Amino acid sequence: MKNMGYFGIFSAVSVIIRLMEAYDNLALMKPAWQLYSHEARWGAHRAVDGLYSNLAAGGNQCTTSGNLKSTAEWRVDLGGVFSIHHIFIQYRTDNLPWDASNGYTGRFLGYSVYLSNTTNKEDGVLCFRDTNYTPATIPNPVNITCPYHGRYVIYYNNRTHPPYPEGYSIDAYNELCEVEALGCRTPGYYGESCSTPCPQNCQEGHCHITEGTCLGCLPGYKGLMCDKECNDFKYGLGCNKTCGKCYQGEPCDHVTGVCLNGCDAGVYGDKCMTKCQVGSYGSNCRENCSVNCGLPKTCNRETGRCTSGCQPGWDGITCKTTCSNNTYGLHCTLTCGNCRNGQQCHQVTGTCPQGCVQGYDGDTCDTRLKIMYVTANDQVGLAFYGLLAPLIVSVLCNAWCLMRMLRKKRQHQRKETKADNPNSPHEPEPLYDDIEESPGYQELGEVSKPSTYDTLT
Repeated sequence: MKNMGYFGIFSAVSVIIRLMEAYDNLALMKPAWQLYSHEARWGAHRAVDGLYSNLAAGGNQCTTSGNLKSTAEWRVDLGGVFSIHHIFIQYRTDNLPWDASNGYTGRFLGYSVYLSNTTNKEDGVLCFRDTNYTPATIPNPVNITCPYHGRYVIYYNNRTHPPYPEGYSIDAYNELCEVEALGCRTPGYYGESCSTPCPQNCQEGHCHITEGTCLGCLPGYKGLMCDKECNDFKYGLGCNKTCGKCYQGEPCDHVTGVCLNGCDAGVYGDKCMTKCQVGSYGSNCRENCSVNCGLPKTCNRETGRCTSGCQPGWDGITCKTTCSNNTYGLHCTLTCGNCRNGQQCHQVTGTCPQGCVQGYDGDTCDTRLKIMYVTANDQVGLAFYGLLAPLIVSVLCNAWCLMRMLRKKRQHQRKETKADNPNSPHEPEPLYDDIEESPGYQELGEVSKPSTYDTLT
């Protein structure tokens, strides 16, 4: 059993040596800093000088912080962001056995180790924090697995919140004889020999130093190896952004979020996330709301529907269609018609542009006139009588003129006979001859004069 114990220890040491040989010590001789210094000979740089054969203060291979402090902090700047496998720490022992009787175990208890891209430990990842060790169980030296990327390795301890467990020192110290950051010196590689390239879509080329899984993906990719494009209308870093309203529901570009074929109705912009401005609508907001809307140029940004209805004379959801089918007015609900030549009335007023058809009157040609209609046969009859009437009048006039001429001739003949026979008895002359001889009708008083018949008696 004793031999088995030695074999186990030997195996563990062999693994550590093999790991240390596989990875580079990226902290060696790099700039170091500590919060409180004790003496210059025990400065922060002692922890990265590669020397830790003498673990006592007098060996000048360990850093020692100031006494009577409640916090202790030390860090090393690796000079760039590197892929780290583990961190090795050798704490001060004063070259005495490391067990519960060693007075430096209490100073080591409660420590934390961070890997950060800044000098602030809170910006980084916590590689390890001691919450369970005792003076009898705390290991030294220790390898802390920290498979992350970072620039600063930070050691921290404090005694700010007493009481602390039994065995803890009263004050905080950082008495580090050596701190090593073991990892890949060449970025973008992983594996024991740091010879395998990380997947191409790993963020900043960083992947897990042993497994090769990406510690983050480039925008537009996801998965352990970042070999899957964003889907389900997601894009960008971590696939945590949502696509806009691309044309006909198409997915956006998985990296940039740009809609490759334009936008759906109601939005515009390269990512189709900006709503149409007032007065525009449709795909990419290229259409203009109608001036014929009840509230001009105000409509639904997607459909163009006039939300306040149409002005009189216009119809349709976009109010771009004039009233038709003999309608006019608000909502095209009023009826017109009877326009000449079958024309549509004015869409707003209802008036007929060229007047009304026969039989109708009024501004909107809606008043029916009471007239007699003449058929084609009636028109022929009227034309006949229209020609006959003047003919009859002409005949009557000619007859009247002829009769007048005959009367005058007879009167003349009588006068001549009387002149030739003055002693012949007088014949009564027709009364109408005397009347005709007069330029006008005789006065009524002249009728009472003695006539020829009166003298005969």
